[in-house]
Amino acid sequence: MKRTKARIGAALAVIAVIIFPLGVINFIAAESDLTHVFFHDGDEILEFRVAAETVGGFLNETGIETGQHDRLSHNRSAGLWDGIEIVREREVAFYVSKNGGDAIQKIAMPGRTVEDVQRQLQHEHSTALVFAGDTSTVIENGDVLSFDTFHVRHERELFPLPYQTLRNHTSSVSQGRERLRIPGEYGEKAVTTAVLYVANLEESRDYAGTEILREPVDAILDIGTGWLGALADVTADDFHYYRRIRMEATAYTSGYSCTGKHPCDPWYGITASGRRVEHGIVAVDRNVIPLGTRLYVENHGFSIAADVGGAIRGNKIDLFMYDIEDAIQFGRRHLYVWILDDIN
Repeated sequence: MKRTKARIGAALAVIAVIIFPLGVINFIAAESDLTHVFFHDGDEILEFRVAAETVGGFLNETGIETGQHDRLSHNRSAGLWDGIEIVREREVAFYVSKNGGDAIQKIAMPGRTVEDVQRQLQHEHSTALVFAGDTSTVIENGDVLSFDTFHVRHERELFPLPYQTLRNHTSSVSQGRERLRIPGEYGEKAVTTAVLYVANLEESRDYAGTEILREPVDAILDIGTGWLGALADVTADDFHYYRRIRMEATAYTSGYSCTGKHPCDPWYGITASGRRVEHGIVAVDRNVIPLGTRLYVENHGFSIAADVGGAIRGNKIDLFMYDIEDAIQFGRRHLYVWILDDIN
């Protein structure tokens, strides 16, 4: 019996001697099938041996979780090789404040600059932002970035444009008297100012331009140079005249509808006597009133016979006016015309 036990023990010992080296060999073989990986996480370097074949498989096998904005040195689909070094740069948590308001936490990929964040915020909020510091600075954990909104508003202000008074010396007005032939009209201009607002507060004002909305109309003041008697009372003793005629009066302008001449015509605005038209010029039948004769027309004033017209025959007179509407409104009427003595 003792001899049988001894034989069994010896047999077990032999088996153990045979199996142990096989286990060691299998363990060594298993270790050689694993990939040696170095994982860099900030200042920490972790060492792993994994059976995974890709970076993504390595992360799953080791249970390493990455943030949405973490950046890895290798794509998750990249293959592993023995001794590979995988570097993780963790996402950056920072804070953004606008116009001095409360700071709001933001998450960004590592390596992002202030300018990157500024551009993204401007796109998200459709507003322009300014940053007081260096926008090329790389953002770090815990940074607080203060931005201010800015916008430009254009203010438009209206101003009058003054007119000039042109003084016209004419013998059609008696000496010592004045007549406002054309009243002046103010023009108008718009001045635009660009107002810059930073953080909703006015920062500066700059001139942005001027637009002329309406040109001024110069006044024309006739200054009398003729000695033709009293204007107010034709019965006064110093009102000298040759004779008085009852005439049919109409009005005309220098325009094409009245004279058949365009402004480009060299004779546009020139009368039959060679004088340029002005208030006080009248057209007559030269057989009734010779050209150059000085007249006083009822309710019109001192005038001079300086023009003729195809329809002006006999006791007819045509009064020059600047505006066609005035001529049309004047129409046709009968009035007295005084033929004055020649003061020469």
